[in-house]
Amino acid sequence: MLELSLLTTADAEAIRRWPPYPPTFDQLDYALREGGWLDQFPAGAQTRRFGTREDSILVGFSLLTHITVADAEFYIALHPQQIGHGIGREITQRTLQFGFDQLSLQRIYLKVRKWHQRGIALYEGVGFKPCGEIVELIQGEPVPFLSMEISPLRHTGTNPANR
Repeated sequence: MLELSLLTTADAEAIRRWPPYPPTFDQLDYALREGGWLDQFPAGAQTRRFGTREDSILVGFSLLTHITVADAEFYIALHPQQIGHGIGREITQRTLQFGFDQLSLQRIYLKVRKWHQRGIALYEGVGFKPCGEIVELIQGEPVPFLSMEISPLRHTGTNPANR
């Protein structure tokens, strides 16, 4: 069973030591490293950082950042050895649940690389809808992204009250 809790300093240090992503996902590896998401989005009033454990082992993390009264941006990363095991969906659902229930958000949005069909399918599967396209510079390179968003009414998490 997966357990979602606030990310600790020790968790962040452990994430930076995770092995690299496999070649299919190597463009995403920067998010785990020094200068990556954990440095870009420190915990605070505008960012909630979550670690996810399975049998006490850290298997992934998620972020809600740029939090306002109404919305926040979502990020997720899995331990490289956990890709393809189905835990990304559960981590996503639990993080959305927290955002909608505990923070009373009205919208959670994200951006996903346009080539990342697995990610897009996961997000659509929990209720995210495409809402635009953007290009951002990542490590000096232009990267095309699909923007997606979800509201509490579209959230297909485990709690029927949020559907």
